[in-house]
Amino acid sequence: MNQVSYPMDRKVTLVGETVTVEGQLKELSINGVGVESPVRAKIGTRLKIIFEIPALEHFRTLSPYGRVTHLHNTSDGSFYLGIDFELLSAQEVRFLEDFIAYKERLHKQGKHHYKATSE
Repeated sequence: MNQVSYPMDRKVTLVGETVTVEGQLKELSINGVGVESPVRAKIGTRLKIIFEIPALEHFRTLSPYGRVTHLHNTSDGSFYLGIDFELLSAQEVRFLEDFIAYKERLHKQGKHHYKATSE
């Protein structure tokens, strides 16, 4: 399935069973996120992902759960985690759809370029 991911650089908090860390949200799609984390997480790890995006005319805090599906080391010694969302609330879906629609409008206006990723 092809999906578009949107580059980001926002703060994110990852909450696991035994640890909470601050990281950077690097990519966002309707299905999940890419996060740079100072702590490694095994594939399959369930995390709560807390981040803020502008949606429906206000900044909104989302806190969905997801599972790590991808992991690799970054050049600066941190870890890139690909995390697929689990079940999103109707409100979280509305916020994500509004934010993504905004990013798509920017893309169509030629202000930003995004990549399609295949899963």
